[in-house]
Amino acid sequence: MAHVLIAGSINVDRLWRLAGPLAAGGRVTHGGTELRIGGGGFGTGATLLALGHHVTLVTTLSTDDAGRACLEALSRLRFDVRHVRLTEAPTVPLEIFIDPSGERTILAPATTEARRLTALPPATVDMAYVNVRRAEPGLLAELAGRTRVVAQVPLEAGEHRPAEILVASASDHAFPSGEGALRQARQIGSPALSALVLTDGARPVEVCDDAGRSGVPVAPLTRPMDTTGAGDVFAAGLIDGLLRGAPAVAAVRRGNEIAARFLADRRAFWHDPVLSLSPVLRAEPR
Repeated sequence: MAHVLIAGSINVDRLWRLAGPLAAGGRVTHGGTELRIGGGGFGTGATLLALGHHVTLVTTLSTDDAGRACLEALSRLRFDVRHVRLTEAPTVPLEIFIDPSGERTILAPATTEARRLTALPPATVDMAYVNVRRAEPGLLAELAGRTRVVAQVPLEAGEHRPAEILVASASDHAFPSGEGALRQARQIGSPALSALVLTDGARPVEVCDDAGRSGVPVAPLTRPMDTTGAGDVFAAGLIDGLLRGAPAVAAVRRGNEIAARFLADRRAFWHDPVLSLSPVLRAEPR
């Protein structure tokens, strides 16, 4: 199949299974915690591997026990990890609170959120996927000049993502209606941007391109136990569709199909690598 370069995070997720929804000033019990590998780079990459593609990963991991455990798990899943950067900074878990409806709330440590993408390998690939908060100016423009790029709209103001397609979640970004959405997206990407894809949970996925704005329905599902990673899996399906030659709307349908399979069964594409780490990871580095 195809070769995809992914620049994205690999996290140690600490999952808290809550007995009720979070509420300001309230009290809620939990049914225990577990540690597993997560992050946008993992969810999208693992799905693409399951769909038959080759994935080269660009990310940062710690040299501590947790980082080594992640690297070993990635290698077992057949990620190309030759371009994983190692740091002596300790692993700090991402706290994920999952309520009974399956919705998740993420508490991200400032230490990992501050990372910046500073280098990319000169590999020849069929497509690149960029899901990072910060990148060195010019680095992604060079990437877009040599391969097709799909990128997540960055959370940081002032960051640019030259790409063929930008993907954004309605919960993270507000885009204007009508032609203004594509115009704003091209300010983030470039004039060459062909489409903006807006996801919004169970609501239709909107595709904004030069032809206008269209909605792609999401298949109804019984309530999932855990929605963590669904957006990353959707991105993998979208990329798979584009690599098969599908236009944006058809590629979004493919993304919806793949995400629905994942939400119906988290083991549809991989078994979540659960990490057994001792001592327990501390919440923040000393």
